[in-house]
Amino acid sequence: MISEIKKDLRKKMREIQKSYLANLTYKEKHSLAENLCEKVTAIPEYKAADLVLAYIPDTLEADCTPVILDALEKGKKVCVPKVDFTAMKAGQSKMDFYFLDDSKPIEEQLETGTYGIREPKAGLEKFVREKDCRVKPGHDTAIFVLVPGVAFTKDGKRLGHGKGFYDIYIERMKKAGMNPFLCGICLPCQVLEDLPADEHDVLMDVILS
Repeated sequence: MISEIKKDLRKKMREIQKSYLANLTYKEKHSLAENLCEKVTAIPEYKAADLVLAYIPDTLEADCTPVILDALEKGKKVCVPKVDFTAMKAGQSKMDFYFLDDSKPIEEQLETGTYGIREPKAGLEKFVREKDCRVKPGHDTAIFVLVPGVAFTKDGKRLGHGKGFYDIYIERMKKAGMNPFLCGICLPCQVLEDLPADEHDVLMDVILS
C-alpha cells in the first residue's frame, strides 16, 4: 500500500537528513540558509506577496528564518503555524497560522510547545482564512506559502510527515477563495526523482533547495 511505502520512505529520509546535516559545519549550515533565502526572494511571486506563511524549522528542516526576516524587513505580513494538539488527540489534523509582530524579535514571540516544537505564543493574532486578513483593504491578498516536507520531486510532489496538516490547510485556503503560491523548500538531499502520491496530496508550484 502507498501508506506503508510512504512510512518506510519517511524513516529512510530522516536518516539521510541527519547524516547530511551532521557533516556540515555551522558556517556551511548558515550559508545553506542564506543561499536558499536568495533563491526564494528572487521569485516574482514572493516579491509580489503581501502575506508570507512560513514555518519555524525543526532540527532536520531547511532553515527559512532568513526569508522570514527578509519578508518582515520589506513590510510583508508573516505568519507561522501552530498545531492544535487537542484536536490531534481526537484524531483530527488541525493547524492554524499566527501573525508575527514585526516590532519584536522572532524568538520573543515563540515558545516550546508540545513535543518540543517551537510555536507562536498565545496572544498573537490568528490568520483567518475566510477573511481578507486585513493586509490591504480592498485588495486581493497575494499569499506566498513556504512548505516544509520530508521529500520533494522537481515536478512538485511532496512527502509530508504523515498527518496531512499542510494538505488539509491548503485545501481549506483554496475553498475560501484564496490562491496561494506554494513553494516547497528543502535540503539538497531531500529532492528525489519520484514519490508515491495520493489523490489528496497537494502539488507545489515550485521546489527550491
